[in-house]
Amino acid sequence: MQALLNPPVQPPLAGAALPWPAPDDTVHSGRAPLQVTMGQLKLGARTDQLQALLGSCVGIALIWKKRGVCALAHCLLPECPQMADEFGARYVNQAVPSLLRLLGASEADHADIDVVVAGGATMLNGCSSRLQIGQQNAEAARKYLRQHSLNVVYCRVGGKCGRTLTIDCATCAYAVQEIVTTCSGATHA
Repeated sequence: MQALLNPPVQPPLAGAALPWPAPDDTVHSGRAPLQVTMGQLKLGARTDQLQALLGSCVGIALIWKKRGVCALAHCLLPECPQMADEFGARYVNQAVPSLLRLLGASEADHADIDVVVAGGATMLNGCSSRLQIGQQNAEAARKYLRQHSLNVVYCRVGGKCGRTLTIDCATCAYAVQEIVTTCSGATHA
């Protein structure tokens, strides 16, 4: 079993070494990761890296080591029954089956696919539970991944800060980094 990557504290600087080894001890191409923005899903292979910047949104990555492909969805909202059958990633309930279709995975392949989930933070303090979208997104991810019998190997959801989720498709490694901001000089009444 491959060891899972423990994310570094600080993101790498431009031109700095990646937080994971390059495949076959070769130098990484230095290309920037493919950004997966809100409502998008992308497929990556070989030398690709996929990355999502997440707050209350939830990122769902499927890593299929046997086939050497990975896919990442950046889900904005938990579910929309009218759109469940549509291809896309705006909603968690449409993203999970869309990711599986994008990979070309059948039900028999689900056991070979690892899942990484990140995001789902509470970004709005003091709001009603109806507006806690991050928590709802995380719960929806658990629900729909379980419905498809997918194996979640790593999950970091909740909290009050954003995260980046990066998938290195060459090595099938992943990194989840917290985005920590500090307020200086701010006063609160």
